[in-house]
Formats: sequence, C-alpha cells, structure tokens
Amino acid sequence: MVIHPGDAPLLQHLPGFKNSSGCCGPGGTQGPNRACPCGTVVATLAADCLGPFELHFDPVRVIPLI
Repeated sequence: MVIHPGDAPLLQHLPGFKNSSGCCGPGGTQGPNRACPCGTVVATLAADCLGPFELHFDPVRVIPLI
C-alpha cells in the first residue's frame, strides 16, 4: 500500500535516522525507515528531491482496512 506521507503523521524516524540517507530527504532505497510510536518498523518513506514523494507500507506488517 502506498500513500502520501502527510496521511501518516504519527510515523517516526528510526533511531539515528537509519535507512534515511539521500540528497534532500530519504531516498527510500535502503529499506524501511519509519516506525509506529510503539517502535514497530512499518514503512519506507521515499522523499528525496530526485524521486517520488510517497510512503510504502510493509505488506507483512500492515494490513489495510478497506
């Protein structure tokens, strides 16, 4: 599931900004880099200036309620 990053405001950076390197923001190519407030890693933010601006949820850890 892919959403706009602004639609998940409670997700947090991983400690030490792990997997979040990029030119102007996280490139999203290094693996999951966002966690729930409880600490569970659930998503990858891609928000670098050279690519898309989107949040990819891990399908093993997140089940959409549609």
